[in-house]
Amino acid sequence: MPTHISALLLAGSGLLLALYSCKHDQMAAPNPCRAAKANPLTFQFLEDPGTPTPDTAYNSQTTTFVGPGAPYTAYEWLVGPTTRRTTQKFALFFDKTTLGSIPVRLIARRPPNTACFPNDDGVDTLTKVLTLMPRQDPRAAVFGKFRGANISSPRDTFTVRIYQGPNFDHPTNPAAEPTNYASNLPRGCGTPYREIALGWNGVFLGLGGCTGFQGTGYLLRRDSLRIAYRTQISPTIVDEVFLGRRVR
Repeated sequence: MPTHISALLLAGSGLLLALYSCKHDQMAAPNPCRAAKANPLTFQFLEDPGTPTPDTAYNSQTTTFVGPGAPYTAYEWLVGPTTRRTTQKFALFFDKTTLGSIPVRLIARRPPNTACFPNDDGVDTLTKVLTLMPRQDPRAAVFGKFRGANISSPRDTFTVRIYQGPNFDHPTNPAAEPTNYASNLPRGCGTPYREIALGWNGVFLGLGGCTGFQGTGYLLRRDSLRIAYRTQISPTIVDEVFLGRRVR
């Protein structure tokens, strides 16, 4: 066989072997430790409307503390200097005198992941700070105008406003506690909702509105809002979700 043909055959065999090796590597089982974290612990604050908040809530209401589920099996909470709990989830009422920053520490236990982390003891610790603001503080993050649409009709945009206004029952009394409102939901509704419960980061839409149904909204981020609500497109009752971005 001529020398140049032999060289070509050898080169071709090498190329096939390289391609096979590459394909074999691509088909290899994924590394189970690639996405693993040495300390995967998280926990969440929920305000009285049942809406999540990253770090701030009103006082004069109940705040719920929610730890993770499996693989965690045991929990040790410390809220402030003295309040301890040992359940995955619990609630605390903070009165109007409780303000400012409160450290919240969770120590949670799970089966050790020694396959990925040889020194893992299965004990994880996380500390967050919960800041309590006075009830009816008009600087709540959820207040503002949000431009968006229902996810069922994303091109049909409109603006929802959540704001604080005069007391609904005593609008001419400046000493009466202000009322929180949500307007233009559903689109074109001229009767604003007035909340049953308002959080720093979320709102429970109760009375008012144009359909008589309730809804719950909260900030996904500082500039985006999600509201799940129920409306009636006669004769059908429809569950909708509004997603909007802050415009003011």
